[in-house]
Amino acid sequence: MQWLRNTSYMLIVIIGSGFLLLEGRSLLFPFLFAIFFSFLLIPLEKWLFKKIKHKLVSIVGSLLVVLGAIGGLGFVFGYQLINIVSDMNSIQGQLQKGIESIVVFIDTNVPYVEMPTDQEAMNEMIGNILQAPVQFVGSGISSSAGFIVNATITLIYTIFLLIYKDAFKDFIMIQFSKDKREEIASIISQSVEMIQHYLMGMVTVVIILAFLNTTGLLLIGVEHAVFWGVLAAFLVIIPYIGTTLGGLLPFLYSLATYEYAWQPVAVVCMYVVIQQVEGNFITPKIVGSSVRINPFFALIGIVIMGSLMGLGGIVLAIPLMAILKLVADSIDYLKPVALLMDKDLMKKRHLFYAKYDRDDYRFSSLMREKQGRR
Repeated sequence: MQWLRNTSYMLIVIIGSGFLLLEGRSLLFPFLFAIFFSFLLIPLEKWLFKKIKHKLVSIVGSLLVVLGAIGGLGFVFGYQLINIVSDMNSIQGQLQKGIESIVVFIDTNVPYVEMPTDQEAMNEMIGNILQAPVQFVGSGISSSAGFIVNATITLIYTIFLLIYKDAFKDFIMIQFSKDKREEIASIISQSVEMIQHYLMGMVTVVIILAFLNTTGLLLIGVEHAVFWGVLAAFLVIIPYIGTTLGGLLPFLYSLATYEYAWQPVAVVCMYVVIQQVEGNFITPKIVGSSVRINPFFALIGIVIMGSLMGLGGIVLAIPLMAILKLVADSIDYLKPVALLMDKDLMKKRHLFYAKYDRDDYRFSSLMREKQGRR
């Protein structure tokens, strides 16, 4: 019955961890963000430390540099957002006419797609579309106090993590026997390097996309091009839906404010082209193979983290799944799981029988190992 007891222990740990994640997400969320933020700051902090030779000053300096950049960007965003919201009343009627023309076009030319034809149903649908941005802004304002609190806690956590990072590493190392420490050190080093590469790569991708989006919108003649271009670039951080949402928002705005009828169509074409370039060239070249998770497990991570932590959890899902894959690849009986999560699963599926069809790669080996130690 030892295997049943060990299985029960594992289930208790899994269920308990899930319960803690669900109930403690408000406490865990700032800490997880602080971990990834500290990973992003480590290269800058090390460079400043070489110049200043004072740990606390280099940490605070790196934080101020990054927060200054974020603050400047936030000021530009806030200023343009105020202008956009103030224009909403004047453009709402034109936007409604534009959406009505799209609905009529789809109903007439696209088969098997039923659109509301009576005016009351159409007005209700258009009203929901028009109210979505207002509700989004309103929810952001209503939760601004909570955001400020979480941001402050995250910054405090980040400072302490940067100060004590070496001590935390030593604490983790002594939890393992001496013959395992080299392997654990390698896992930690690879995890930090992978997350840094992923985060720096995504920052670079965002900067490139912001330039491309803004330039394209300026050439098309869309108002507030900087706001829409940078917003769409940041939304690429949200997997799968970010790029679509990033193109939809400026399209709706151009639909309401266009001077020439071709401008909304040009916005759609521009974002389709940029999305293809980003997905096939920019992100693979810059981010590369730092995160090799197949879409199925990426979606699982997004759903779980999104349900636990909302939008922030969606942003953290991919790097967290990548760390889990890296850890699984370092444990014998979890290596098949790492293969199951791999981006090239279908190319490597033959390895399940060719390499992992042995007792030491099965979950049951854990039970037998523990039973043998009694």
